[in-house]
Amino acid sequence: MKVIVIAGAAHALIASISQVFGDTAVAWEDAGESYQQGIIAGVTAYFENPDMTPELEHQKWLEAKQADGWVHGEAIDTTPKTHPLLLPFAELPVEHRVKAAILHAAVHALKDLPDADEAAAAAVAAALAKVAPGQTAQSAPAGPGKLAVVYIGRKPAYTDHLYGTGLSFTQGQERAMPVDIARKFLRHPDMFKEGDATAVTEAQAEPDKVDDQDDDTARQLAEAKKLEDEQRDKENRILDLKQQINVMTKESLAEYAMTNYKQNLDKRKSVAELRQAVTGMIDQFGVV
Repeated sequence: MKVIVIAGAAHALIASISQVFGDTAVAWEDAGESYQQGIIAGVTAYFENPDMTPELEHQKWLEAKQADGWVHGEAIDTTPKTHPLLLPFAELPVEHRVKAAILHAAVHALKDLPDADEAAAAAVAAALAKVAPGQTAQSAPAGPGKLAVVYIGRKPAYTDHLYGTGLSFTQGQERAMPVDIARKFLRHPDMFKEGDATAVTEAQAEPDKVDDQDDDTARQLAEAKKLEDEQRDKENRILDLKQQINVMTKESLAEYAMTNYKQNLDKRKSVAELRQAVTGMIDQFGVV
């Protein structure tokens, strides 16, 4: 997915500038899940609203955190909910304003590039479809349309959030998975290598020897696909609703805000201001 690729690229730039400000650069795969999801959310926000500025993106984040009970504090702490960046954009430390500008610039520089993952997956699938009988097992897929992948990363366990599969691995664990997904993992040779396709193929040929791991892989991928579909449906509903908001009159906006969010809008304000207010309610509270 292009959003994930751009998020990783933006992180690489942000990590580089972090060293200028005296911070330690951390690889994307070693960054915390909440950090990764934050970068991905920022990229997604810029995709959905190309005119959004770093200031507005930060303001939306700030309002969402405050609505969830977070307040400004000296350190990030979940109990109580405190965060040092819960400040107006202009009051943020300069390094954080620079990082926000880098994220914004990275999205706009890369958003129109072709999706490399999709193009590569299509090319690999076409090539594998032409594999001739007798070709060596190491270059053949582990079963129809599959490749074996082994996790060799430094951490004892790893769960994929980069590509949205939700697959979990322990060190040395091998999974047979669809070729397009396998190729994405194999782009990270420090973490994954191609497994023994022969062993997987032989196990599949003898049903009584099939490891539950292959079934577990399929189940995890199916669950991740279901969640992805549900999230896409949710995002589509939000986008559709925002499009409706953009054509509502003052009266319709006031009625919608009161009916769904119990908020009383000031109809003395312009229709643009009321639309922005209702859009903010949707971002903060979701579709009601």
